[in-house]
Amino acid sequence: MRRRRRMLAARNAWMNIEGAAAMSPILTAGGGIAGLATAIALANGGRDVLVLEQAAAFEEVGAGIQMGPNGRRALEALGAWEALAEKVVYPQAIRIRKAASGKELARVPLGDAFRERFGTAYQVVHRADLLNALLAVARETGRVELRTGARVERFDFTGRGVMAWLADGAFVNGSLLIGADGIRSAVREQVVGDGPPRLSGHVLYRALVEADQVPDMVDTSSVNLWLHRGGHVVHYPVSGGKHFNIVAAVDEAWEDEGWSTPSDGEILTHTFAKVADELAAVLALPEGRWLRWAAADREPVEGWSQGRATLIGDAAHPTLPYLASGAVMALEDAVVLGRALDREKDAAAAFRAHERARQPRTAQIVRRSHKLAKVYHASGPMALGRDLYLKSRDGEKSLEDMAWLYDWRPFM
Repeated sequence: MRRRRRMLAARNAWMNIEGAAAMSPILTAGGGIAGLATAIALANGGRDVLVLEQAAAFEEVGAGIQMGPNGRRALEALGAWEALAEKVVYPQAIRIRKAASGKELARVPLGDAFRERFGTAYQVVHRADLLNALLAVARETGRVELRTGARVERFDFTGRGVMAWLADGAFVNGSLLIGADGIRSAVREQVVGDGPPRLSGHVLYRALVEADQVPDMVDTSSVNLWLHRGGHVVHYPVSGGKHFNIVAAVDEAWEDEGWSTPSDGEILTHTFAKVADELAAVLALPEGRWLRWAAADREPVEGWSQGRATLIGDAAHPTLPYLASGAVMALEDAVVLGRALDREKDAAAAFRAHERARQPRTAQIVRRSHKLAKVYHASGPMALGRDLYLKSRDGEKSLEDMAWLYDWRPFM
């Protein structure tokens, strides 16, 4: 009942502020994690939302997601945690290891001490499970319309709101446009106009295997991060323990036209030719069936909005995955944008409030992740310095190192 009253109050305020334009839905370009989370946040505030997804179906084919306490708090604020809870896995630790020897450089404990420090657990999930949970919650709101095969290519402002033009030549009218269309965002091209993303010089190889295929010698209790000259590997169980997620990153130029392609992963056999038996066993599990992705990001910018259009998630602040925070930043964005629209008198003020709250934090994520790309793949003196630092930050020190990231709470 209390939630119902809040939704009605927010909707009445929105109607009074935005006038006739509020009769049109808010348009969300993109139906991935950012787009669906935003749709839920807006629907929770009593708004109607039309999600425009370019693909023929709502689906994710990416890797697993490491989700700290900040991600869980964002899901709880959206009312989406319970839909995901049975699919998460709670690792015992994050183990940072030398790929060549298997030696542990650092261990970040994720048990009782972590829960006491941050108030909740650390979990890992598969992207598809998170997307399906958000999809179910979006449908349950009764205010979110989902449309597939609808790629937004450009937009125009009208006297009443915004008009989004689709790839098939059709158009859709809405009160606002939220660009959640990823790193190659068409909405961003109009709002920011900063050209294509920047390639990192790394390529990601992703695979998902059945958990019962993993040999006993492989540690499945924790997130394992293996560091090596010219590459690194991360692996952990997902989907309630049914599957095992593997991501390998290597120094490699991207020359394909698209952003992902199937691969036999032959380069991995060269990059990780002489590694610990445990890691070699992990890399053999996909049996040459990998999905190859270009690792790219963008330099942070301060202006995410233009008129009645704004950006969110990877469209606003795409990052390399080395802080494991891209998807969680999108969840945080959705919560903050929804609350900003609840509180501010008009959309422009809400967009400004959202940017003030989110830009410094997400810029820090982007820049730190970009630096880690070099640190993870280092050799020689840089690798030695990295290893010595990691050994000095074990235990409680490592928990405090993460406080800036995991202490986030919905504050609007």
